[in-house]
Amino acid sequence: MRDILAAPQLRMRLLHGDTTELDRPVARVCATDMPDPRPFVTAGALVCTGLVWRQAPADSDRYIGLLAEAGIAGLIAGQALHGHIPDDVIAACARHGLPLLSAPQSVPFSRIIEYLAEQAAELRWRRVQSRVDRQRRLLAAVAGGSDIADLIADIALEQEIAAWVVTATGRVIAGTAPISEAELDRIVATALTAPRLPAVTTGAMRVLQVGAGDRITAWYLVIRPAAPKPEVFAADLAAITELYRQRTLDRLHLDWELVDRFPAAPDDRAAARAVAVVCELHSDETPSAIGLPEVRVALHDALPGVTTSVDRDGRLVAIAEGTQDDTAEVLRRRLGRLAPALTAPRPIQTERGRGVRIAFGVSAQQRDESLSGAIAAAAAAAAAARDDDTPVSIRIADIDTAVGLFTAVPGGLQRRFAERVLGPVLDYDRKTGADLLQTLEVFLGCDGSWRQAADRMHLHLNTVRYRIGRIEELTGRDLGHLDDRLDLYLAMRTLTTHATPA
Repeated sequence: MRDILAAPQLRMRLLHGDTTELDRPVARVCATDMPDPRPFVTAGALVCTGLVWRQAPADSDRYIGLLAEAGIAGLIAGQALHGHIPDDVIAACARHGLPLLSAPQSVPFSRIIEYLAEQAAELRWRRVQSRVDRQRRLLAAVAGGSDIADLIADIALEQEIAAWVVTATGRVIAGTAPISEAELDRIVATALTAPRLPAVTTGAMRVLQVGAGDRITAWYLVIRPAAPKPEVFAADLAAITELYRQRTLDRLHLDWELVDRFPAAPDDRAAARAVAVVCELHSDETPSAIGLPEVRVALHDALPGVTTSVDRDGRLVAIAEGTQDDTAEVLRRRLGRLAPALTAPRPIQTERGRGVRIAFGVSAQQRDESLSGAIAAAAAAAAAARDDDTPVSIRIADIDTAVGLFTAVPGGLQRRFAERVLGPVLDYDRKTGADLLQTLEVFLGCDGSWRQAADRMHLHLNTVRYRIGRIEELTGRDLGHLDDRLDLYLAMRTLTTHATPA
């Protein structure tokens, strides 16, 4: 409105309007003198009127109120009909908070509309030129070796936004501000599950995909605030970011080709203690090798600096630095974010399959242990993890204890072992309610002490002795023998960590 008032060729005169009202943007211009103007105007419009609708002073408040209700930006009134702008029109505009400009009789509404059309065309041209200049500047920066973080920072400063580039595992490639893990969870969930992108997260961030194809290997440009139409600059920034993504993938694929063509012996890959990670993929619809390249990319995202290869069985083998527990936690946190993409319906998943489950085994290289030994332990843990129900499962190969070694056995085999050993006890408990399994758990938890078990269960000592004797009869095991006690302990532990068999 202020620009229109300042245009010398229009010779407008301000009759009402404060600073805030004059700063309103004008989306379009229209002319109307219909008794009810609402069907002919839209929000943000500048309305030109010859005041034909004003038959009496009382008409002004009703008519101006309808325009205000429609959300127009302002009003231009012509003087041809009345020779001036009546005071009741000015008062109504003041009452309803609409800026009012007076057009001289020598300036027809058509000239005002033409002027605004010319201004809009010039603005669009400036935007096109600005975009071309921005594209040239970005391409020159890329050619000059500028870092993606610097480009993100420059554009964000220019557009007065915050921006990040993240991967599907939540790794931040570049960003203008710190971002929490909870925000990354929301961003990745939106990126992997939204029917279409761009999409807006629950935290009012706009997410755009960088790179075509599947969403697991894509990067994502995240913008805050989620402006209604940031596509003019966001599309340019996403296109430039894609150059960096492709450059990163090209280097990664070259490394893979070298490793896969000229594999080194496992013991030659790491001079110091390392952490081995083995990954298996499973799907109900397609062979288990499905999606291996995508998961391999995700693994490099989750564990920067990791080296990967594919073994003869089609499993992904990775060697990382760090501790066993830290590596497993990073995998749970970052690769766990991929779960929505693995279980969602098409077309969000990779085009080659759906319902994919990923099983990871993690094992640290122990003192005086070969790296191939750590890989074998991780492979056993991955095989055990394949029976888990979750889309992404991580098992640590804890082989320092008998219990840890037993957990490396696949879950289905563990349950069958438990059913064979304690099945008769479970059947007896179901029929009689004797609580033999609970008694066994307490007895073993008290290191085989009759007295401690009786005190903990508030039972007579002879009752505990009778129940343990009944368990030995049903299972054919003697709790006085170490091997039998270990069988019962492992079977009971399996039943307490899995659903009780029917």
